[in-house]
Formats: sequence, C-alpha cells, structure tokens
Amino acid sequence: MSTLDLLTDTFPHGTPDGYRLGCRTAACPAVLPCREVHSRYCGDFTFAKLIDAGVPLAEILERDAAEKESIRHRDQIAARKARRAAAQPKAAARTKTATRPRAAGTTTSPRPKPAAAQQPARTSRPQRPHPGHKWLAEATEAIAQLPADMQAQRREDLAQYRRDLDRHVAELAQWQERRDAARAHLKAAASTLKTATIASGTGLSVSGAIENALHAATIQHQAATDTLAQVDQQKPPAPAKPRAPRPPRAPRISKPRQLQPHGTNACRARGCDRPECIEAGREYHRIWMQQRRAESIPLEHHGTAYGYQLGCKDRETCPAEISCADASLAEERRRRREAGIGEQAPRVLAEPVREHVRQLMAGGMTVLGIAEKAGVSKTGVKILLYGRSGARKGELPREIEETKAQRILALQPADATLAISA
Repeated sequence: MSTLDLLTDTFPHGTPDGYRLGCRTAACPAVLPCREVHSRYCGDFTFAKLIDAGVPLAEILERDAAEKESIRHRDQIAARKARRAAAQPKAAARTKTATRPRAAGTTTSPRPKPAAAQQPARTSRPQRPHPGHKWLAEATEAIAQLPADMQAQRREDLAQYRRDLDRHVAELAQWQERRDAARAHLKAAASTLKTATIASGTGLSVSGAIENALHAATIQHQAATDTLAQVDQQKPPAPAKPRAPRPPRAPRISKPRQLQPHGTNACRARGCDRPECIEAGREYHRIWMQQRRAESIPLEHHGTAYGYQLGCKDRETCPAEISCADASLAEERRRRREAGIGEQAPRVLAEPVREHVRQLMAGGMTVLGIAEKAGVSKTGVKILLYGRSGARKGELPREIEETKAQRILALQPADATLAISA
C-alpha cells in the first residue's frame, strides 16, 4: 500500500485495521490516531469489546470522559466527608469542655448589671473553667504521696505554675474581649451599611444626605473589618505548661555507639561505596517506593510537586484545585529560572513550514540546499519532513522555533531555480 492510499476517504482511520494497513503517525485525521486505537485495542479488553461491537470511536471517548468525571466527583465527595469526620471530634471536645463543672479555684466573670429600661440587656461572654486549675488542684493533693526530698521542690514548681496560669487566664480574657468588641463593632457597622444601602436604592436624595451616609457607613464598615482582621491575626496567648515531678537525676552512663555493619542501608547512608552497601540502599529505596505506591496519597499532598512524585500524575483525577502535575511543572520552571536557564524560544505551527519545504523541493532544491541557505541544521529539516526516529519514529513535529521558521519561509522557489542554473 502506498502513502497516497492513506489520504483516500475510504481508508479506515481511527480503527485497528487502519494501524495494520500502515497509518502509524500522529498525523492521522481521526479523533484518536490509529496507533493509539491499536494500543488500547490490544491492552484494554473493554475497549476492544466496544470496537468489535461497532460502537463509534467518538461515543467511546465520551463514555471515558463521563467515567473520569464521575470518578473525580466521587473523590471530591469522599474528601468532603473526610474533612467533616475530622471536624466532628473537635466539636465534640468543645461541647464536652463547655459542659464540664467548674473546678476549685476557677475565676468566673461577674454577672452583667441590669441596663436601663429602654435598652435591651447585654450579657458578657461566659467564662469557661480553665483545665489547668483542675490539674493544679490534683497535683497539690498528690504532693503528700511524693518522697520527702521532692515535696519542697514540687511546691515551688506548682506555685510558679499557678502564677503563670493566672497571667495566661488574664491575657486570654483580654484577647477575647478585644475580639468580641471588634465583632460587635463590625456587626453594628454592617447594620448601618445595610440601612444606608437600602436608603440609597430608593433613588431619593435629601441634599446629598443619603449619599453621605452611605459613604460614611462604607468607611466605617471597612475600618471595622480591618480591625477584626488585625485581632484575628494575633495569636492567643501561649498557655502555661504544667511541670511533671522532677526526680533526682541519675548519673549518666555513656554507651559506645553501635554502628551498623556493611551490607545495610545505614552503612550506605554514612557514605560507604562498597557493592553490598550500594545494593542494600537500592533495596531499601525499592521497598519504600512499593509501600508509598500501595498507600493512598494524603489530601494535604495533593496540589504539590511532592504529590506528583508520590504518583498523582493525572490532571483529571487530582482532587486539588491546582493538579499535582501543574504544581510539579511550575516548580520545575522555577528551579530552571533560579539556575539561570532561560525560557524556551517561541514556537509556531510546523505544518505551513513543512508545506513550504515541499514546494521548494518540488522546485528542485534538496534538503541539504534548503538547510544551508536557511542557516538551519540538515537533521532539523529531515525531522520536519519525515518525522522523528527511535521510539517516536515517524512522528511529525507539530511546532517549530519561530526564528527557524522565518528563515525557511524566507526562501522562495526562485532560489531553487537559481541554484539549479548555477
């Protein structure tokens, strides 16, 4: 079969028969090239069964796309369920802490004073018992069970912890009061802004009073939002750390360090280059990679270059907003820029350039003559015309560097006539 037979309308492109009859390049006009159809036909039983049943290739691709979308939707639902399940223990712990009875020594906030009759009563934030007071009471009772030589030191440690705890409780109460005040200010500003917005939407204007009120309410709301953001950025005061009883230190007995023998990964990690150590390091890495592939990739690693290294290489199935493949590509681009490697030269479509080279060859020019006159390599012109070699043999390049394309397109068929006459 000749090459011209591939261009006929009756040629079975996009089928396993098209691959067997000679269509084995990426220039196949079908939706899926013949060589990819052949590969899937030989390795995918479901795909081969659909092809043998006469199902159109476009319908098979639509089914594959729908199946990928359903898998991605299922993974997103599973991720949301996992986040909710992780949040439930925290909510249960907060509820349990809120219902816990106050321990001895816990300070409570005073009851709010009754306001005037025309104003609604306002209640302050309920003071929760700090768990450190309960621990302090239990530790004070347990002093009597300690040896006599440790009781005095234990009392000093608990007294210092009590001072630290009282300071922490006071600082935490001040921080909560600032946050509550900022939230109340923001709520009032939002209410004022809503009222001014509704008044402005009526279309009325009283000497500009409504517009001025809306502008002032907007500025007040923005200021309250910034204040609350600043308070939220401030971390709560660090809690006081309880100290455990410190027994008298025993004299340290230094032991000689036991080094692993040759033929182990630890010996290889120390820099040993013996063949048995190198093979042990390779075996350790091989087992570690098998274990990583058997485990599912944690959600926090999705959307990162490390997730791509762990095996998440499909953009469609990655549950992150930015896929692991794109994150890995961005990281590699950043590494190249830091290393001083410039960006790739701009490229254009290679098909117009390929047609121009064929016209020049029809006018009498050779591949070597075109390469010499255009100032490009002979190998590049051959690949442009006949495709690549090796594992990608016959694959025609889809793009070419813009500078090389301009040099080749600058040649005209008249140059070929001059070259022949010379």
